Amino acid sequence: MLLQDETTANASLKRSVESFPLERPPSSMRRRGPQYVPASLSYFVAGEENRLAALVCGGEIEVFALGNPVLLTGPVGCGKTAIATHLAALAVSQISRDGEPGRVVFYSANDFARSYSEAISADDLKPLSDELDVADVLVIDDLHLMADKPAAQEELALRIESRFDAGLPTILTSKRMPSEVRGIRSRLASRCAPGLTIPIELPQTASRRQLLSELSLHFSLELDENLIAILDAGLESSISVRAMEATMKQISLWCRMNESQVTIEAVQQAIDGSRQSRDLSMAEITNTVSRYFRLRSSELRSDSRKQNLVRARSLAMWLARQLTSNSMHQIGDYFGGRDHTTVLHAIRKTASHLETDPVLKRAADELAEKLS
Repeated sequence: MLLQDETTANASLKRSVESFPLERPPSSMRRRGPQYVPASLSYFVAGEENRLAALVCGGEIEVFALGNPVLLTGPVGCGKTAIATHLAALAVSQISRDGEPGRVVFYSANDFARSYSEAISADDLKPLSDELDVADVLVIDDLHLMADKPAAQEELALRIESRFDAGLPTILTSKRMPSEVRGIRSRLASRCAPGLTIPIELPQTASRRQLLSELSLHFSLELDENLIAILDAGLESSISVRAMEATMKQISLWCRMNESQVTIEAVQQAIDGSRQSRDLSMAEITNTVSRYFRLRSSELRSDSRKQNLVRARSLAMWLARQLTSNSMHQIGDYFGGRDHTTVLHAIRKTASHLETDPVLKRAADELAEKLS
């Protein structure tokens, strides 16, 4: 009876997952900066968590009639860039100029900011502005990375407004809503707000299982449902598709080295390897927190009781407890030789404040993302 119930449950999970082919960028797409390397799978696997994305990417809906620009939000590794490229390819396929397909211009946010800075330095902004104004489809990837570049933000806001007035589609991706990103100016955030926002989530239970099965086939690995379940249970809940690929590659390597089929040992070693690769150092956490609060890392490890330092130090301790395997004693030693009780008090107090202080909660979320 248990076996039948499990089989029924697995069948139900599979029915809740759908997939759609990802359109590849047309040859006319112009990119700035490093090339985007597509994932191994040429299709997107969407569970209930990404039902909206599956709907708008199916090609049956005129996406830009629902809103312009289209903003894709979600954590690193959820597939925002793949979806943005897919939507750009769908949009430009409807455009033809003298028998030639329309043109997509793709910038990462950092590369746009760099191009803007170079154009300003050369006192020659018009070519860049014209390129963005006339592109049939414009894609700006990782908008949140422009948080410390206010001048480039103002220029991009103007370009988005110009494209909206001309009826030209723009696609943006960001970790979260621009209005929620510290350092994104209100003008740029307001240009993104009237469009269509599509949240993209990391794969959850059903889609994770499906992705692991599909990736095992892609790498010619024979993992039965039991091994897939063990692997799924062992991997972190926030794992990205690329990290899943890396895990499968590690299993494949183990099998080749041992001239063996996939075993529980191979799966467990891959799980252990995925955890080790994400193990953060205390120094990395301290440096990231200090930069965020514009402090020196040495100040966080000092005896100073200034309110801003105590707040940042306590948050760093909380992050260290959440993101590493270090004990309270080890955390205390790192932060100036504080004892176990002091560290525990700081962590509990921070956890309490996170429930009532939205500014601290946002800082914690952004820092956790930077460290992920």
